[in-house]
Amino acid sequence: MSQGEIVLLPRVRKCPRREGFNVFRVNGVTYENAFKSLADWTIKKIFNCRKCKIELGLFEHSDIEKKEKLVWIDLFKCEDYYYDQLKELQIDETKNTKQSKKYHKVQSEITNIRNKIALDQIKVKIKAKIKKKGMLI
Repeated sequence: MSQGEIVLLPRVRKCPRREGFNVFRVNGVTYENAFKSLADWTIKKIFNCRKCKIELGLFEHSDIEKKEKLVWIDLFKCEDYYYDQLKELQIDETKNTKQSKKYHKVQSEITNIRNKIALDQIKVKIKAKIKKKGMLI
């Protein structure tokens, strides 16, 4: 299949929130990928889940296997925001020995950033639940 070719068969993917299934078509348009951690991937489709209304993105890797990933965009933005910092810290971590003070300092910084990511993701999930509950009222 060539780049930009329209596929007439619909795709069915389960929502990452486990709310339901989505049926959609990929129309051959590729979107701008602003995510640093998924730089090797192309965005084939951006759409809202039909049940929970969260924004989803279908990513496709350009390797031989044509891997696909369905990502909750807002949840993934939490991780991607800290990508550069984490990458630098992980490089520093590998350079230092486990007994050095700098290694332990880097470890604690990595843990702090991962905790921030987890808190941001919890906030996004709570916001989505409130939005869904508000829609039912």
